[in-house]
Order: sequence, then C-alpha cells, then structure tokens
Amino acid sequence: MSYGLASGIRLDLFTLGLLLVRLQINPRARIRRKLMYIFWDNSNIHFAGLNHVFPMKEPGLDKRLYRTYFKGLLDLVANGRTVDKIYFAGSEPPKEDKLWEAAKRLGATVQVMPRCATGREEDTVDHLLELEILRLGYDSKPDTLALLTGDGAGWSEGRGFLSDSRRLVEKGWDLEVYSWDAACNSELKNYALRKGKYIPLESYYECVTFISNGRKAKLLSE
Repeated sequence: MSYGLASGIRLDLFTLGLLLVRLQINPRARIRRKLMYIFWDNSNIHFAGLNHVFPMKEPGLDKRLYRTYFKGLLDLVANGRTVDKIYFAGSEPPKEDKLWEAAKRLGATVQVMPRCATGREEDTVDHLLELEILRLGYDSKPDTLALLTGDGAGWSEGRGFLSDSRRLVEKGWDLEVYSWDAACNSELKNYALRKGKYIPLESYYECVTFISNGRKAKLLSE
C-alpha cells in the first residue's frame, strides 16, 4: 500500500514511517535540564538553628560550640542536581571550609554578599538577596529557586523573600524552601507547601550542624 502526497510523490508504508520519525524526533535535540539557583540567608539559618533548635536537640551544651555545617546544607539542597549559582548572604564561611570545594565540584558560582560595616548587616544582605531574586526572574528562563531562610517578613506589603519568590512562581519557576521549622514564618511555609516544596531542617539536624571539638556532622546517606 502506498500514499499520495500533494506533489504527486507516492510513498510506501515503510518510507512514510521513516519520514514521520524524522519529522518528530531530532537526534541532536537535547532535553534541557532545569538549573537550580540557591539563595542562602546564612544569618537566618544559623541563628534560627542556634536559638530555637539547638537547645532542644542538645540541651545543656554551650551555645558557643554550635556550628552550621555548610557543605551538609549544600548537599541537602543540591541533591545531585545542577546548581548554576549560589547567592550566599551573611558571615562568609572560612576559606578552608568544605563548602567551597563542594560548590566547585557542582560547577556552581558562589556570589557572597558583602557584610555591612554599620551593624545593619541583616537588613542589607536581605535586600541584596531580594534584588538578586528579582533580577533572576527578569533575566532568566524559569528554573528552580531554592531558598534557605525562614524569613517571610514584608509579605503583606508585597516585599521580602515570600513576595519576590511568589513573583517568580507566577512566571513558572519551581520553588523549594529549606528552613528550621521552629522559626519559619508561617506564611512562607504555607506558600511553599501549596506551590512548591517545604523541607524542615530539623529532619536533617545532625547532617547540617556539628559541635566544635565534639559531635561531627553525619553524612546524609547515614
């Protein structure tokens, strides 16, 4: 059996099948993997863990011994995915910290927000992170936005992490929020649960923290 085309050319079933396959499948075409962009509010994550979670998990220990395990947090968020850029705001980890090696292994660029010398560091770095979120939404195709923060302040006035993240979600971005549940803003948490993913860090406490001269951080696989 053969089929006639508009030009008068006739094709048998085998040739017609090959033609349809070629029309529908481009062997050079690649499925685009979604990229991840991580926005890391270090002051919020560190102090929320220190003040709200550490006393419950390890009562009686000196707060000065508590440490955030940056590499563990990065591994948790990245989860083997392609990370294009990490926006890190707050006190910068030491140069010898394993975070830098882990970020390099992922091929991710790390942009550190400068500390403010006036003592208004928290407000300053929050605004810098929020600005970068808006720039990302304006300049890039929808990908995955990962927030490491529990700060949802300003949402009722249309500003802050929640409001800016909502703007990206409405443009097709995926949203993931990583926060200490004990200190996370309820509006931010509920929005992430409805529109994306919400990951409470308490479930990974021993993997994302350690005690100076004491308990070491566990591997996520343990």
